[in-house]
Amino acid sequence: MREERKKLYVLLAAVALAVLVAVLAGPGQEREMDEPAPTAEPTATPAPTPTPEPPYHIAGQASHPALLDMPEDGLFRPDGLMARGEMVRALARLVDGLEVEGAAFVAGPVTDCDERYTGAAVLTAAGLAQQDDFRPEWPMSRREAGTMLRTLAGRLAGPAKDLARSWAGELTGGGYLTRREAALILEDLSGRVPLEEDRLFLGGCMPSDMTREDDDWIAVTDAVTEGLPPWREEGVYRLYGWVYAADEDGALVRDSSVGVWSFGPDGGYTTGDSALDERLAKALKDSGADALTGRKALEAVYLYVKNNFEYKVTPQDQVPEQKGTTGWEFGRASRFFRYGGGTCYGYAATFGLLARCLGEDAKIVAATVNQFYAPHSFVVIPEDGTDWIYDVELEDARPWRHGDLALFRMENFSIYSYWYTPDW
Repeated sequence: MREERKKLYVLLAAVALAVLVAVLAGPGQEREMDEPAPTAEPTATPAPTPTPEPPYHIAGQASHPALLDMPEDGLFRPDGLMARGEMVRALARLVDGLEVEGAAFVAGPVTDCDERYTGAAVLTAAGLAQQDDFRPEWPMSRREAGTMLRTLAGRLAGPAKDLARSWAGELTGGGYLTRREAALILEDLSGRVPLEEDRLFLGGCMPSDMTREDDDWIAVTDAVTEGLPPWREEGVYRLYGWVYAADEDGALVRDSSVGVWSFGPDGGYTTGDSALDERLAKALKDSGADALTGRKALEAVYLYVKNNFEYKVTPQDQVPEQKGTTGWEFGRASRFFRYGGGTCYGYAATFGLLARCLGEDAKIVAATVNQFYAPHSFVVIPEDGTDWIYDVELEDARPWRHGDLALFRMENFSIYSYWYTPDW
């Protein structure tokens, strides 16, 4: 009996041990000892996230669009203040990728607004401008322009990105953006090469309140020029208050002569004496001829010479010029300005050179007059097959000389007899 009880205890102990082992092993662990342990599958390397393309690009410039509109009066006012509306409109035109659809402004959808509001709405939707209390006619501050360009730089690619960032760095502090600065910024961002200097100039594109002495005239002119201006045909032209000439290829004539005109290295008409050129330019302005054209301009300089100078004989002007000669007119005109008058040679030289500054084919003649063949000088301007004579000295302003006569643009022998040869 004792032996059987002992065997029962052993059996119970064995069962208890088996149960304990099963509990400790847990589910899924009852595998054969010789079964190989499973190996972990290799982890795949995630593909790199592609860098998104910058959302904005500079619009194509192949057709050479105008970056800024040219005012109708021809005055760009480069040092005036740039209006907010003009600047946002220009940027909206220049930048591709801006979403127009869905953009709205206080005045309604962009389709119902002019381009200033359109530009503001589009730039606002892109996070480049502030819509609150937008006044298109107000000047744009340098700070606001810098903020716009800095934000834009973060969304552009290529050279325009660095240019936008560079300009943003310059537009700091107080003050307002000038029209000159706006043109330079837009011209830089566009990435285009400005049109040829001669083409811009001969095409008449330069704003009338800028000159070629202004270092920025090419960039500003290019910024307001729409398309390619036509080349001028061969000939002499009065542009921007002075005379220039185009050759057969449409380029400026430089360091050469055409007819009665000589042109300097800059293409402008010159007498060869810079001081005399300056006096002539001042006389054009003082007479009002610089703002006139055609016969009205010519009459303005004629009356200016008649009414502002006197007949007088200076020591160097006592001897008449030899009949049929030229080349003396520059010295005579210089002395005429210096002394406030002179003889008939000074009158003719001064009026004749002013006429040439207006683009007139003025021949300054040393010849004779009337039946006594007295030495005399006058100006001949051919027009429509007729040699028209201008004799400002004989007309003169003083009543006791010939103040009652009108000797502006007369035919020969109609009043006096002028003895000269047309090809002089």
